[in-house]
Amino acid sequence: MVEQLSGVTVVIFIACGVLTVILLFIFAKRQIMRFALRSRRGPHVAVGHDADKGLRMEMERRLDVIPRIVHEPKLINEDDTRYILPPGSLFPPFYYRLKAVDDVKTLEAEILKQDSSMHRHPTENLRAFLLSSLAAPLDGSGQKMVHQFCDMYEHARHDPADFGDEEYQAFSCLLVKLMEAAKLLKSFPNSRKTSPNRTPVRRVPDPSKPRTNTVDVKLQLRDENLSRPSTLTVPAGEGDSSETPV
Repeated sequence: MVEQLSGVTVVIFIACGVLTVILLFIFAKRQIMRFALRSRRGPHVAVGHDADKGLRMEMERRLDVIPRIVHEPKLINEDDTRYILPPGSLFPPFYYRLKAVDDVKTLEAEILKQDSSMHRHPTENLRAFLLSSLAAPLDGSGQKMVHQFCDMYEHARHDPADFGDEEYQAFSCLLVKLMEAAKLLKSFPNSRKTSPNRTPVRRVPDPSKPRTNTVDVKLQLRDENLSRPSTLTVPAGEGDSSETPV
C-alpha cells in the first residue's frame, strides 16, 4: 500500500512539474512576442520618403494646414420645411440661437463684400475682428455697441440661459446698425487697423559690397577732427592783420 501511494505521489509530482514547465514556456513565449512586436518597426513609412525635397516639403506643409481647416456652415436653410409654421405656432427654442449665428455670417459677408481683404477665419476672435474692421466707420464711438453685439452672440451660442424672441430682437437692432457701418467701408480705403506686432524683416548684407570696419571709421573721424583748424584766416584791409576765430 505504501509502495502504491509513493508511486502515485511520484506520478503526481511529475505531472505537476511538466505542467509548470509548459505554463512557464507559454508565458515566456508570449512575453518575448510582446516585446518583439513593441520594438519592431511597423509598416509605417514617412510621407514622401522617396520623393524630392520640394515635393516632400509641400506635402508636409499641406499636412500641417489640416488642423486649421475649419468651416462654419449655414444652420438654417431657406427651404427647410421644419421652420415653415402656420400662423400662431411657436418656433423651437433653439431657432433664435441658430438665426443669430447665421446673422453673424451675414455681417461678415457684407464686410467682405465691401473690402475683400477683411476675411475672418472661423478660429479668429469675432470681437477683435469687428473692432478692427469697423473702427473707422464707427469712429471709436461704436465700441460699446460692438461689445454688446458680441456679448449677445456669445449668449446665443454658448450660454444655457434663454435666448428667445425678445433677445433676438435686441440682437437684430444691433445687427442693423453694424450692417449700416459695414456699408460705409468703401469710403474708408484703409479702414482696418494694422497690428503693431509685426515680424521684423532681417536685412541680409550684400556680399558684393565691401564691409567697412567700424574701428577704422572711428579712427578716421578722430584724425579728421584733430587735423581740422580751430581758426580761419580772413584777409583784412590795409594795416589790419588780425585773425577772426571761428
